[in-house]
Amino acid sequence: MIIIESKDNKVFKDIKKLKSKRYRYEKKLYIIEGYRFVEEAIKSGAEIESLLYTSSFMEKHDEEMQQLLSGNYSSQYILKDSLFKDICDTENPQGIIATVKFKFPQPEIKRGIFVLVDRIQDPGNLGTIIRTADAVGALGVICTKGTVDFLNEKVLRSTMGSIFRVPIITEKENLNFSASLKSQGFKFIGTYLKAEKSIYDLDLSEETVFCIGNEASGLSDEILNFCHEKAIIPMVGNAESLNASIAASVVMFEALRQRLKKQP
Repeated sequence: MIIIESKDNKVFKDIKKLKSKRYRYEKKLYIIEGYRFVEEAIKSGAEIESLLYTSSFMEKHDEEMQQLLSGNYSSQYILKDSLFKDICDTENPQGIIATVKFKFPQPEIKRGIFVLVDRIQDPGNLGTIIRTADAVGALGVICTKGTVDFLNEKVLRSTMGSIFRVPIITEKENLNFSASLKSQGFKFIGTYLKAEKSIYDLDLSEETVFCIGNEASGLSDEILNFCHEKAIIPMVGNAESLNASIAASVVMFEALRQRLKKQP
């Protein structure tokens, strides 16, 4: 067991650098924080490289830690509480984090739905969309260029562990993956405030890709033109629009409702 007590420690510096997107992708590692998140990573078969925790967390959660420490990690470290806070993204960290190697579920092209997020910027929105996609059994989440990094710590925390189960596809500028889905019969439906059709008037029980736009500007012209259909989520109150993650949840659960209704 290695104890880290100084900010000058090379391991500490390297782990702190993982807060940078560029460094995450260079090292093919990302940080997860909190006992439940680490536990979920282990259950899901994620490849954990390092486990780091404070001695105070070890003392408070001895039984849970014994279970975690039985896992197979390249390295384990104890950090001083003050150093731990310097790495963590939350104001009151629990006292345990892990670095995880890039190893993500791959999309399986079969009957069902995908969600395409177009330049979504809010980490909480993207994380919630991934979590909802997990809840409805979606085949994956497609992120266009300009979308917040799905390995952002706030995104990861918002997924509540769904990041280990939902395939994430990062689209290139030419929309290769989406074009492939379209050629295989997937219908692209964009949520659009000026659409004439209601989402509830469409058949969503077949192969569908829901397109959810940027929080401020909605779907780009490129994605709108790529869609087969545009649909609005009806609202009877005075709200101008829905939060992006709420809109995604509404359409995904409507698709689930229709699929379940068709089942014998």
